[in-house]
Amino acid sequence: MKSSQLHLLEHFANHRLHLFHQRVRVNPEIFDNILDHISDHPIFSSGGSQNCQLPIAIQLAIFLNRAGHYGNAISQEHVAQWAGISVGSVINCTNRVMVAILDQHDTFIQFPGLDSEDVAHAWVYTQNCSCPEWGNGILAADGPLFHLFAKPAMHSETFFDHKSNYSLNFQASIY
Repeated sequence: MKSSQLHLLEHFANHRLHLFHQRVRVNPEIFDNILDHISDHPIFSSGGSQNCQLPIAIQLAIFLNRAGHYGNAISQEHVAQWAGISVGSVINCTNRVMVAILDQHDTFIQFPGLDSEDVAHAWVYTQNCSCPEWGNGILAADGPLFHLFAKPAMHSETFFDHKSNYSLNFQASIY
């Protein structure tokens, strides 16, 4: 038996921000901003079909819930039960929102100009708080762990991660 908890999001947005953020991993203002940018995307039109789609705000909430969790909390069945919908609807909502967001890639992902105040602050912070080799960088990303097949022969303890695996961490820096 499924009973939607989606109606709680509005209450959380107005009275319990930490619970709203816990469910969809963004603040209400960011949620509304994303919704404004994707609402007019043609993927959300039924195209003459007799089957109506869920409201775009609900589809976005379902997508953000899935995108913001991992492990057992992200199973399609878990999200379906949370949203009170079928597993197929969870998949459809996720796919639609992903298409709409990817079409807005340049709107959502932007790097500041090299002469901007944000870059100046980043350079000062990098020079004061990190290694000198990254002094001219404007962006650093601490990426995923890559698991190693076997324990390294030399300095193996330095490759032992917090999940008790031997791994390497991917890091990138943009200059």
